Amino acid sequence: MLSKFLKLLIPVLIISSPVSANTQKKTSFTYAGLYKSLKTSKQSDFSQLSLHFLLIENKTNERCPTKKVTLSDGELNQQVLLNDQGALLLPLNKNLKTDHAAISFFTDEKISCHLSMEISVADFELDKFSKSNMISWFNQFEDIYSTLAGWPGRYFMPSVNGIAIHTSQKDINVVVDNQNVNQLATVDNILLLTRDMISNLPNDSELIFNQKIKKVLPTLEK
Repeated sequence: MLSKFLKLLIPVLIISSPVSANTQKKTSFTYAGLYKSLKTSKQSDFSQLSLHFLLIENKTNERCPTKKVTLSDGELNQQVLLNDQGALLLPLNKNLKTDHAAISFFTDEKISCHLSMEISVADFELDKFSKSNMISWFNQFEDIYSTLAGWPGRYFMPSVNGIAIHTSQKDINVVVDNQNVNQLATVDNILLLTRDMISNLPNDSELIFNQKIKKVLPTLEK
């Protein structure tokens, strides 16, 4: 769903061209829209969230099999590093001519990849799942999508209807004052919570996990 609305949120020009008879091709994405989105996500209003761009192979929906990604404006050239999840570690370089800059990478000619945007709760926020924190995450998800879409794009965006907590646990305890008051079950290692479910949790409650949380993403209306 996120990648489906990428073109609405961020204008990206995709250019693919064969490089040689070695079945390699070069794919490039314009950088200006990505830069604006990254800059927006750094605002203090969205301090609990993290925005990433990932290169995803079209057929497998897995990480794009490319070894080197570069960012260039025709004068400045730099390699773009990727984290363990395949997210591009894009710089907010003020010296780049963003209107001319492009992200480029090489793949086998038969492989096509697309750019996917992922907005998640920042890693440093994943140590406390209090009711107030989760409500704040939900509100920030709504606000950042509306801000990135702009006008009139926000009127065509799907609504955020919940958060998805990715964990390897089956059951999650809801605790108030060190007392277990409820238990929530995951589905396929994901705990889905709507705004109403979060609001209906007891005041001062906290979700307790026995294992590290992988990530927390928004869920969007289909």
